[in-house]
Amino acid sequence: MENKGIEFQVNVAAIDQKDFKWNTSINYSTNKNKLLSLSDKNFQLAAGYFDAGTTEEPIQQALARIQIGQPIGNFWGFKSVDIDENGYWIIEGKDGAAKPIAQQQADDKQIIGNGLPKHYLNFNNSLSYKNFDLNVTMRGAFGFQVLNSPRMFYAAPVMLTRGNLLTSAYDNIYGKRPLADDQSLNYLSYYIEDGDYWKIDNVTIGYSIPLKKVAIKGLRVYASGSNLVTFTKYTGVDPEVGVSGLTPGFDNRDRYPATTTFTLGASFTF
Repeated sequence: MENKGIEFQVNVAAIDQKDFKWNTSINYSTNKNKLLSLSDKNFQLAAGYFDAGTTEEPIQQALARIQIGQPIGNFWGFKSVDIDENGYWIIEGKDGAAKPIAQQQADDKQIIGNGLPKHYLNFNNSLSYKNFDLNVTMRGAFGFQVLNSPRMFYAAPVMLTRGNLLTSAYDNIYGKRPLADDQSLNYLSYYIEDGDYWKIDNVTIGYSIPLKKVAIKGLRVYASGSNLVTFTKYTGVDPEVGVSGLTPGFDNRDRYPATTTFTLGASFTF
């Protein structure tokens, strides 16, 4: 595998006065990978690719294709382009023409997204004014897609006989009508969403109380909040999904979401 990218960080003392200080840092990284070979003198893979991951029961299709000349993380499935008047999917065939999903062929599948972010950005700020201090940490990832597995399973009326549904299960698809409930669940590009996000990851505010005349020289009290706000167009719970292994960008329907936490504390200087 070949990886090419850059990373840089800029640290700035924006304000450095006696009572007021502001330090800020920006970190940016980007990486592009390409699979060069799946064979060596001991092992030959004639096909030039293999499929990885699974959408789980009852769909049970491979998630990604690992292919020579392509990056890791490519989602591999049918590209949905419409639904017909009866609520059945219409997909794009290998020749680029639209066709009913009932006429699908294995070679109609194509790359429908990639789960590896192309860009990462971190923006950190530390401010202090006399005895007050404020720290704000923000970060984001951009240029990638997420397979919204909960939506794929639970936002289709097909699942009515298998358990609970999301309230969006009977929403119109492509502005037409709800999906027909007598077809199989399908792994389609319709459920691949842009995963770009920007998070206010942590905000901490503190106040230092000098206590030089007692055994404790200093006391700092603080309040902190983590995972406060996420800005994204992703319709799932959290676009920050796993990006390791061969199937990055898969939002597993059993994944426990990240939590928002608030902390009150105090630190002592002796």
